[in-house]
Amino acid sequence: MKKDIINLTEILSLITEEIIKSTDEFKGYDCNQILISAASNRAGSRGVTYGKLQPLKFENGNSLIKHKGRLYAMPKLIYNNHEIKYIIYYYFPKFFDLPAKEKINVMFHELYHISPDFNGDIRRMGKFKKAHGHSKKFFEDQYIYMADSFYQKFQSSIYNNFLEMTSEDLLKVYKKVTYTKIRTIKPILVK
Repeated sequence: MKKDIINLTEILSLITEEIIKSTDEFKGYDCNQILISAASNRAGSRGVTYGKLQPLKFENGNSLIKHKGRLYAMPKLIYNNHEIKYIIYYYFPKFFDLPAKEKINVMFHELYHISPDFNGDIRRMGKFKKAHGHSKKFFEDQYIYMADSFYQKFQSSIYNNFLEMTSEDLLKVYKKVTYTKIRTIKPILVK
């Protein structure tokens, strides 16, 4: 018999909170200012995007940026009475079709993109290749040991069964699969 309903982004938010609480590198992050969203991609498509981080501020946490002589701002996003600084998107079905350990790795990858100052900007890894530095391998090496350590403890968590499920499993087990879906936030022209 199928279970009633599951909200994927609610459970991913709870797992994100567990990661932040138990990882020293992320202790300065406020879960109330990180919004988890799902995005769609096709199972058969070629890309390998499982998640992405959208910062809601510019470099150094600035609210405004001047580009080609024009001034832009990011719209303020308020959720549950908190200003959101980051949106993390996980792609359905691709993210959900990964093994549980790989899902944790993706979650750590996206969280590691957040500035240690938690100011709405990304963690800048290099002068030119700001997001990952000189290679994605270099970027991954910065957090993978934390993800491994977390996963060792996480396997006994009540959420591990959820991460073990694929998108197909979720659709078989639950009558209704829901999630929060936020459009990508675009800068707006101020003047």
